[in-house]
Amino acid sequence: MKIKMFKGNKSVILFIFGTFISNIGNGMFSLIVGQMLYAATGSVGAFGLILIIQNLSSLLLNIIAGYVADLIDAKKVSVYINLIQGVILLGGVFSCLMFAKNIVIILMVINTILSICSPFFRAANFKLIPEVERHNITLLSFNGIRSSANQSGQLIGVALAAPLLLTNNPVYALGINSGCFLITSFMMNRIILVRNSDSINTTNDKNVLRSMYLAWFSMIKNILENKKLTLLIVFSIFDYISVSFVNLIEPKFATEVLANSAYISILDGGFALGAISSFLLVERVLNRWSFSGVAPLLMLLQAICYCILGSFPSTFFSSLVMFLIGLINGSSIAVFQTELQKTAENTVHGKLSSLRDIFVAFSTLVFIPIFTHIVDNSIFVGIDVFVGVLAIMSLLLYFSRFAGANKD
Repeated sequence: MKIKMFKGNKSVILFIFGTFISNIGNGMFSLIVGQMLYAATGSVGAFGLILIIQNLSSLLLNIIAGYVADLIDAKKVSVYINLIQGVILLGGVFSCLMFAKNIVIILMVINTILSICSPFFRAANFKLIPEVERHNITLLSFNGIRSSANQSGQLIGVALAAPLLLTNNPVYALGINSGCFLITSFMMNRIILVRNSDSINTTNDKNVLRSMYLAWFSMIKNILENKKLTLLIVFSIFDYISVSFVNLIEPKFATEVLANSAYISILDGGFALGAISSFLLVERVLNRWSFSGVAPLLMLLQAICYCILGSFPSTFFSSLVMFLIGLINGSSIAVFQTELQKTAENTVHGKLSSLRDIFVAFSTLVFIPIFTHIVDNSIFVGIDVFVGVLAIMSLLLYFSRFAGANKD
């Protein structure tokens, strides 16, 4: 990937840098919340509850979020949601300073509020990506670079979280995360879009509920008539479930298997570093194989890596395997997202993103309680069961044999 490809692509730089900045704060916040809740309760169940809250909010609000992203300028939605999250986190700083004894409760409340904003943020950004002025940069490359910027921010956030874990004080993480969202809001407001005149849906129907129902009904009908799009949505959720599984097992794996809770930063950093490197592979992978061949392969490789993780538990080797999981997972997410954006019409991208997130949320609400129980009893059994799930899904995906990707 050459630096010169960014020349003249101011909007791409702003979008990527905004993604990078916002995820520095997110990386700090998510890691600190997970570790503090585990330290307070001695169980991964508390963090499992956080994941359930996040996905329950996603499940309930995505119907509205997708409709709003398609009806209103997605750029404005992204700008305002980043601004709102920044203000909420800034309020969290003052709350923690005033009520220090209730930090865990405050963190859970803030996390719940941010979870309400997340569906709108994701739907808007999914719709925005193909519209950003990018000149000679392909959509696949843009998705890969964005995914890498996402994880780069997470990695730096994880590194900055280590000293905050030692002081057991999340206030600074809230403040930094607040500033990151505010900066991102400013950057998103300055990007230039290239879109068709019909990329934003309009409606004269004053009955919002009826308009939203008809919009969703029409899109779902079209999806059900398109086998490839249906399969893309269903199978793309497992990459996100894999990320949730990593977040679930990391605290216990670091504390009990590696015998040092501080190693959670090493494990999470390894995963993030792998995901950062994924943009170097995604375009080459698709050039070598068709989408229908590479997608199940990436899922199977994730299963193999988890199997190795449970078989050779050492600090160095576990970190290396987490790097590989992040590398493969990041590549798979970019590949699936690009294919979704290219297969569906731009006018439904907001609702399409929300529909995918609904599937992810519902699946996570089913999987996380089950795996929380299994991992609490035995982390190795939990890993083995998850390996089986990914292996079965990769086979089902392979034998579905839907059409390969079109070139961008």
